[in-house]
Amino acid sequence: MDSCLTLEQLESRWDKALRATRRAVADHPRTYRQLKAHAAAIIDSPIDIQDYFPTVEELTARLKTLDPCGHGSIFDFFNDRIAPTTIWHVKMLRMECTDLLAHLNAFDKWRRAQHRLRMIK
Repeated sequence: MDSCLTLEQLESRWDKALRATRRAVADHPRTYRQLKAHAAAIIDSPIDIQDYFPTVEELTARLKTLDPCGHGSIFDFFNDRIAPTTIWHVKMLRMECTDLLAHLNAFDKWRRAQHRLRMIK
């Protein structure tokens, strides 16, 4: 990876990732909600060692459903980071899920700002 990226290049990459993520969420809103709930459950609840691989495989399956072709969304980025061949310790899985939720919260905030909807009483 090039370590000499300019601020404009980083902003451009982030904007492309957000737009790809928006398209993926529009196509699979239910899977998106399930992914967020599953990641939060992994952070908050203990995982039995026997459940570790099925849990990671279920999480990566949801990521793959949201971005099956690797269009550069947040889901594509985390699919490689959370894959069972990448993470071998539950603490690392929790760290990645925390990071995933932080990215998704930033995406939700961006998406709300794009719509510019206001509530009128």
